[in-house]
Amino acid sequence: MRPSSKRALHAALSGWLVGLLAVGPAAAQPSMPARLMPRALSAATADSTVTVVAIPLDAAARTEASRLAYLAEQEVARSGRLRLVRLADALDADGRREREARAAEAAAAMKEGQRAYDELDTQQALQQFDKAVRASEAGDLSLRFGDLSRARVMKAATQVANGEGTAAQLEIRSVLAVDPRAQFSPNFFPPDEMAFVEKERKAVLAAAKTSLSVRTEPVPAHVYVDGVFRGVSPVEVTDLPPADHYVTVLAPGYALTQRRAREGDTTLTLPPLPAQKPLQTLTETAARKPESAERDRALRELGALAGVSQVLALLVRGGVGAAPLEVTALRLDVADGHNLAYALGTVPRGAAMDAGSDELLTRLVSADAPRQGGKPVTHFASGSATRRTVGYVLMATGVALLAGGVYFGMEASAKEDDFKRAEQNSPRAQDLKDTGKTYALVADVGIVTGLVAAGLGGYFAFADGGGGGSKAPTRAEPAPRSEPAPQREALPMPPPPRATTTKPQGESLPMPPPPARTPPPARTPPPAPAAEEPPAPTQAPEGKRSSRQEEERRREEELRKRREEVERQRRELEEQRKQEEEAAERKREEEAKRKREEERRRREEEEKKKRPALDEDDLRNY
Repeated sequence: MRPSSKRALHAALSGWLVGLLAVGPAAAQPSMPARLMPRALSAATADSTVTVVAIPLDAAARTEASRLAYLAEQEVARSGRLRLVRLADALDADGRREREARAAEAAAAMKEGQRAYDELDTQQALQQFDKAVRASEAGDLSLRFGDLSRARVMKAATQVANGEGTAAQLEIRSVLAVDPRAQFSPNFFPPDEMAFVEKERKAVLAAAKTSLSVRTEPVPAHVYVDGVFRGVSPVEVTDLPPADHYVTVLAPGYALTQRRAREGDTTLTLPPLPAQKPLQTLTETAARKPESAERDRALRELGALAGVSQVLALLVRGGVGAAPLEVTALRLDVADGHNLAYALGTVPRGAAMDAGSDELLTRLVSADAPRQGGKPVTHFASGSATRRTVGYVLMATGVALLAGGVYFGMEASAKEDDFKRAEQNSPRAQDLKDTGKTYALVADVGIVTGLVAAGLGGYFAFADGGGGGSKAPTRAEPAPRSEPAPQREALPMPPPPRATTTKPQGESLPMPPPPARTPPPARTPPPAPAAEEPPAPTQAPEGKRSSRQEEERRREEELRKRREEVERQRRELEEQRKQEEEAAERKREEEAKRKREEERRRREEEEKKKRPALDEDDLRNY
């Protein structure tokens, strides 16, 4: 039985519980998901390099995600505030440098050929323009196909100047077959040749078209035909003039491949690069947990692997049938994981994708979202919404149990007072005593259980990790360390012809080369061993801080081992390539030797056949 002196305490508890019940439903309302608010900020710096990665979340989105990545690259290039680094180029440093060297060689040859042409040394000019053609063909035609067209036009102009009319017309016909919009200046071609150019141009545009089917192995790839993006393999191009066309295919993690192909089917095999396996691991990690912190950590490591300061990621789910693609898109700062832009949306499939994705992609590159209190903002759920809901339910249950416990406690006190006023030996007194004990027991159980449920609910609802879909971490993690990418020198452009020429419309949008890796912003502390970092005033207790530092050291060690593994695989691949080249050279030498031996034996047999045979009479006469 409870003494009557506790009635005041019970009344106070009842008032407190009534207040909690009043504010509980409002607190239990689910928080609205965070949305990217378009906000005008200062333009991004020139060192803001961005690479685009598309991550399909199911097999139905694989090809569509790759096409959406191309559209995102074009949007970044058009923005004027960010520098695009194609992921395929960033992961193929050796191949990129080789293609840049060929482009520089072509530009130098064009310049020297133009100088020789102006000095009327047409023989030297023809040699230089022919050299520019060969160097351009060995470069990246997905970006610089226009340079190849201009070199071939000047080669034809020099052949005309040398009196090689037939060779010049063959070259003109070949140029127009792959680039009907190529520009021929009357400053370099006489009226008769200009008339021939226009005649051939009309014939090419009016000729029956052929189709070219391009397939790639082992993965889908971006397909460029004569410098124009045609889609993601397998793709069929049906509007081509009958000629040998330049086909270029590229995919992140694989070496760029290109060849000349005529109508029909052609299959190109892309050799894997050492960075292909780390790229696959990181994209699979992000796809496995697309709404968790693992996603952003994987994207930061990918950005460090590519040597860029930002990553624009498109996580695409295809669904069933012709339903629109569900896209989760974000632009992430590699230094601290801050989501500079974030958007959710749907994108139509097929031909409508270009216009249907414009708004989503423009939102991703047009402005940068601010940090909250200097701390990075992220957008991932990690099950926190469910955890918060469970917390609110437990809190409401605990409050209800506490209210019930207080009510029964007050009833037990009332029974106690009635028992004291009743005759002690009467049946009513005994009934009041038993009922009061039962009420007191129920009150004790309700209050204890309610306190436990309310405490657990408060922990789940308000403890770290239950903060909802948009969460700013209390401490920015250091960016993954990576070796700085080599600085790419600006390529000299060839001098324009004497007459103003327009750029062929079929040329794809040029994309800037990746610069050297810039140091992290000033807000990030300088790299130092994790064990020597001075604790910030708001850091967790020593035990948690030590485990966090240990986790950082572990991630850095894994990243270092991954770099060593990439370097080892690169060396092995180079060694294997050298061995294959040596084996091919030996095979060619043996084949040449065998052919020489067969040729020698054939000549000996022919000589024997030509030599007159001697019969027995001739021998006797002799």
